Amino acid sequence: MVKIITRDFGEIEVSEECIFTFPAGLFAFEEARRFALFSPFSKNDAPWSAVYPKWLQSIDGIAPCFIVFDPLLIDGDYEVKLERNEESLLELKEDSKVRFLVIATIPEDFKKATVNMKAPIIVNVDAGLAAQVILPQSYEFRLPIYAEQSERKAGAV
Repeated sequence: MVKIITRDFGEIEVSEECIFTFPAGLFAFEEARRFALFSPFSKNDAPWSAVYPKWLQSIDGIAPCFIVFDPLLIDGDYEVKLERNEESLLELKEDSKVRFLVIATIPEDFKKATVNMKAPIIVNVDAGLAAQVILPQSYEFRLPIYAEQSERKAGAV
């Protein structure tokens, strides 16, 4: 277990399997390279359990910290196509276990929360590596979480 200082919950412990390195950082946060994925709603929560939302907390400082979701919970047809350079950065192999996360923006009125479906985080679970990418597909940067499924699909750009 590793102790980290979080933005929202003070000091917590997370397992090593919950820590990921972003070789290229995140967009606008390139200096932040190591993050922990955890849920404050479940003790000893494995990083890929069904409990969402999760927090993606920098372990090199108190910021940045993001609230993230599995995009398949929001859009069951969500599809990610990676470029070769992205696959190389993540050291992906044919049998690599890959997971996806999308960053949420949660305003004071949480019912207006959105997720960035256009720029997901791709995680190579086996290698402990992650990267944020911009997808060529027409997904939204600010997809409302609480919109009806038909509204979400109609609003895609």
